[in-house]
Amino acid sequence: MYQNLIRPILFLFPPETIHHLSVWGLKLLGKIPFVERIIAQIYAVDHPKLKTRVFGLDFENPVGLAAGFDKNAEIYKPLSSIGFGFIEIGTVTPLPQDGNPKPRLFRLKEDQGIINQMGFNNVGVKKAVENLKKNNQNILIGGNIGKNKVTPNQDALNDYLICFEALFDVVDYFVVNLSSPNTPNLRDLLEKKPLEEILLGVKNANQKKPKPKPILLKISPDLNESMEASMIHNLP
Repeated sequence: MYQNLIRPILFLFPPETIHHLSVWGLKLLGKIPFVERIIAQIYAVDHPKLKTRVFGLDFENPVGLAAGFDKNAEIYKPLSSIGFGFIEIGTVTPLPQDGNPKPRLFRLKEDQGIINQMGFNNVGVKKAVENLKKNNQNILIGGNIGKNKVTPNQDALNDYLICFEALFDVVDYFVVNLSSPNTPNLRDLLEKKPLEEILLGVKNANQKKPKPKPILLKISPDLNESMEASMIHNLP
């Protein structure tokens, strides 16, 4: 049914339009009493062999949703009902920003994939925190944090710390995102000096908390081996 009917209809519209419709639809379903419970009974799998403990956190299963879909922490509850073991929200930035000009999401039909050039579009960390305070189901949440496009690289640490402090009480782990090719000069932060400054800054802020949380680093997927080796060598 999906291949022959639903998919052709969806492909009549731009991919970003369909993404927003999907978010809207999941938000609507989440407001209907008992719907999330019914969805969970159909799709969620609860089995002891799937339970995983990583970074001191207990995951119901190892299949999670990466950052980029639920950017603003709007639909993590219905997404969890579908069966994801964890939801990573974001990337969020201190201030709201529109991201890159449209079109910025492209289908690769023959490869069954997409190209994402969104540019950290989000409503800002304050709104994401408000949404995450409604997490009364103990859904495991990761916070993917970045810097605003207008923030110069020399001030990037401050943006990451703003997001870190704001999200600390409502997420279970952090991802410091330095990988986006769609934010001008962001990948320059992978060089030794800025990388050390950002990671040590966030790490020091984390260590001051009564119960520090896991901090992960998101890097570019297309670094060559020599660049990866150099970057790993420079990690604090």
